[in-house]
Amino acid sequence: GRWWVGWVREAVVSTQSTGASEYFGKIKMWIQLQVPKIEDGNNFGVSIQEDTISEVGGYFEYLRSAFDECYRYHGTRGKIASKVMKYPSLDDYAQYLCEVDCKQFQLIRILTNELKMIYSCVYDILNKNSEKIKQPRSQTSINLY
Repeated sequence: GRWWVGWVREAVVSTQSTGASEYFGKIKMWIQLQVPKIEDGNNFGVSIQEDTISEVGGYFEYLRSAFDECYRYHGTRGKIASKVMKYPSLDDYAQYLCEVDCKQFQLIRILTNELKMIYSCVYDILNKNSEKIKQPRSQTSINLY
């Protein structure tokens, strides 16, 4: 069997997905807390904040979905393994179990690569827009009152 697939998923994908989800959730909240009150005009920086929140939120949701998919694997594998035990003479169940394990391993590889790309994209977004995220409105606006 491929008992190691679950271990690899647990060690790599779950830990990294959970950490990334928590990290992105904190980033979203921090940016949200930087959004100033709604005013007329000078809202370009606010729109950058909103776009960043949306982008990071999309990554957050994607990772949560991928994390859930990894946990469904164990249920599926358990059902197939019970069929292998119940019908040991049917090679189809054993082959199916092997294919499910291989598919999970490929998913882990894909998710690991995607996680690297997501971290890079979030870093890039935050790096390029850090000034507008921290201070969405310029301080040079003239107060007419």
